Amino acid sequence: MIKELMSDLRVKALMTKIFMQGVQISPEFLNILLKNEDTAVKILEDILKKLSTMENKPLIITPEFISDLSRKEEIDVKNLAEEITIVFEPTEHILRTPLSKDFREYFISRYKKLRKILLSERYDARGAINIQDLSNKKTMEALENKIKIICIVSEKRAGKNMITFNVEDLTGEITVLVTAKNAELLQKAQNIIPNEVICVEGILIDERKMLATDILQPEIPKQVNNVYEKGNGPDIYAVLISDLHIGSRFFMRYAFNKFLLWLNGLFGDAKLKSFAKRIKYVVIAGDIVDGIGIYPGQEKELAIKDLKKQYEVAAYYLSQIPQHIKIIIVPGNHDATRQALPSTTLYKEYAAPLYKLSNVIIMGDPAYIRLHKSLFLVTHGKSLDDIMVNIANLKYETPAKAMIELLKRRHLAPVYGGRTLIAPEEEDLMVIEKIPNVFHAGHVHTFEYEYYKGVTVVNSGTWQEQTEYMRNMGIHPNKAKAVLINLNNNSVQAVINFEEELECGEDQAV
Repeated sequence: MIKELMSDLRVKALMTKIFMQGVQISPEFLNILLKNEDTAVKILEDILKKLSTMENKPLIITPEFISDLSRKEEIDVKNLAEEITIVFEPTEHILRTPLSKDFREYFISRYKKLRKILLSERYDARGAINIQDLSNKKTMEALENKIKIICIVSEKRAGKNMITFNVEDLTGEITVLVTAKNAELLQKAQNIIPNEVICVEGILIDERKMLATDILQPEIPKQVNNVYEKGNGPDIYAVLISDLHIGSRFFMRYAFNKFLLWLNGLFGDAKLKSFAKRIKYVVIAGDIVDGIGIYPGQEKELAIKDLKKQYEVAAYYLSQIPQHIKIIIVPGNHDATRQALPSTTLYKEYAAPLYKLSNVIIMGDPAYIRLHKSLFLVTHGKSLDDIMVNIANLKYETPAKAMIELLKRRHLAPVYGGRTLIAPEEEDLMVIEKIPNVFHAGHVHTFEYEYYKGVTVVNSGTWQEQTEYMRNMGIHPNKAKAVLINLNNNSVQAVINFEEELECGEDQAV
């Protein structure tokens, strides 16, 4: 790997210039260069620029020198202009477009959008033909019987040594067979779910059947997400939280009050207070309140049994967030909104107090919002219940991994007919057409974050203690966590736990 790095003439020249200044490099620094091969030139250029201004140059370049180099000057976010662009939210579309009588137009829209993504973003899906063309002898002769089709899965049947799919496109239907002879493909096929759009590559058995040799999902291409490369602006933070459940007897008001004190610079050690000074946005992924009649026996678990009053109290809490911090909200299934996806903004009839807060932006679900240069995809995550049931090895304890499965399918609610209500819109607005920098959800009350192909995937947990309903469902919540996203590089800067009674020190920021 070192030989490959040094084969880049630019790298070699820059390192020679560094050596000429009487400076050596440490093995640890060399490892950093090897891990960041794509940006090695930029790193070395910045180091050389810094060395040229120093009277007392270091003898050895260490990782600490890079850390000092990339350290940003203190900024006052109170005087920093907000940079917010609502790229998409579904409310206007929902209100102006009548629902279809059935789901035909909805699934046609899903198919067309995902077909376009497959053909434009996956080179290995190019050359796909329509199912009706499989009966054209000239076409099949030209392809030598090796075919690709882009289809939607209408039915899946799993046997002992074979998985069978009934699939269709806009021109016809066919049965796809995946046999145990290809163990890797059989494993991939096990995770394909009904109503998913895929590209199948294979060999035609007859006009009604084909044997699959590969299955391609729409997926997302790998994004450039290098911390050093993108870290040339001020460090500004967005805080991600979800599932407050205000109105529940189990709402963690003491922990949430500590969170509010921290945002105001009145709680935590010096490090946590320095984080708070850089916070410009709070993004809440739904379930602001606990709602009314959401699940059997909920009334016994409510401290506030009036929905409007729940939102009054929620507004009281959120009003304590400093005015220079913008609060961004999407609704959850406990909130006052259309329960079917996509969902509108919160109903003003109930949530009027929140709308009166000048630093609050309320959107529907799903929503794309750009904060400075970072594109956020925010959804409550209702469909995670269904994706976890349909794909092996997914658990409530690992929600970010379930969110990654949505990215692979480029769809926020791929399962139809499960627990997730889907509205028969003429256009499928749940397709992930834009690739976000940060993908944020909640709903399942468990915390996890992952980096996937340059996307920061976060499920931010909850601010509600375990209820009897959760206990019966086997859900063990991860509570009272705030996730800091550095908008300078889209990385998770810290995860701060406000559940602890002690001061939140550095050991509680992970």
